Amino acid sequence: MRHGSSNRRTRGRGGSGGNNGSRGKAPNKNKVYDSSGPEVRIRGTAHQITEKYLVLAKDATSSGDHILAQSYMQHAEHYQRLINEWAEQNAPVATQQHEDDQEITDEDATVVAKQATQSNQTQEKVLEDA
Repeated sequence: MRHGSSNRRTRGRGGSGGNNGSRGKAPNKNKVYDSSGPEVRIRGTAHQITEKYLVLAKDATSSGDHILAQSYMQHAEHYQRLINEWAEQNAPVATQQHEDDQEITDEDATVVAKQATQSNQTQEKVLEDA
């Protein structure tokens, strides 16, 4: 076999295009990301990165740099979409557990709803300040 031939065996665990059976699995919401946004590099979970970009957007707005603030908001929106995707994928799981176990109380659901509302209100407030 010649070098550069397309029939070569690969070492390692194989797989097709890096999927490795990950299709259909819910993403890990505790995954740590490296985000290299405008003028800053942030490392953390999607929740942490979203909050940090919202703070940076607010700071940029208060200093008068509305373009930089908008850029931070776009980065925050990207990570907020990841969070929303996890919430949508996990909502049926939480509903099923509630029906099966009856362990989730109305109080727990209220706390989760309040946290989601607070996150959305924070993002809206930063947008209004911009």
